[in-house]
Amino acid sequence: MRKKSAVLIPIFIFLLAGAVIATQAKAETVKYTITNYLTKFEVIPVPDEKGHMIMIGERRGIAVFEDGSVASYHGQLLADAVKGKTGTWQGYGEFTFKDGSKTMTKFQGTMDTKGLEGTGEYVMGTGRFEGIEGTNTIKGKYITRYGKETKGDMLLEVTATYTLPSK
Repeated sequence: MRKKSAVLIPIFIFLLAGAVIATQAKAETVKYTITNYLTKFEVIPVPDEKGHMIMIGERRGIAVFEDGSVASYHGQLLADAVKGKTGTWQGYGEFTFKDGSKTMTKFQGTMDTKGLEGTGEYVMGTGRFEGIEGTNTIKGKYITRYGKETKGDMLLEVTATYTLPSK
């Protein structure tokens, strides 16, 4: 009986490890750009020092992926800045694809007068992205400032690495 256990236990462990490896999805890396603008924007002064403010806003645009696919982009953001120039930000970005599938990423980072950079992670997916997990890096630059004539146009470059559950 002991000899059978000594042989069967390693075989069982080997088979179990093989099953775990087979069900793990391969990580995929994708690059895309988001062209977007502010659709809502509000500034709330913070009275601790001159020019300190909290900004809340909403952005809309189009994401173009390196494989040529596109998605609509809808983002919400909150920024804490001094004179609107340097500070931190956080927000969410929702991407809706033509087939109705969606992903949502939570981002955070730093900003200055030239643009922003940060990191993020997927918080949900629907349709073909159900169960998505992964991370993002983001770099953005302003095309125009927010004002009467322009809506704070911005170009974001994103690199995402993600996995999907095996089907």
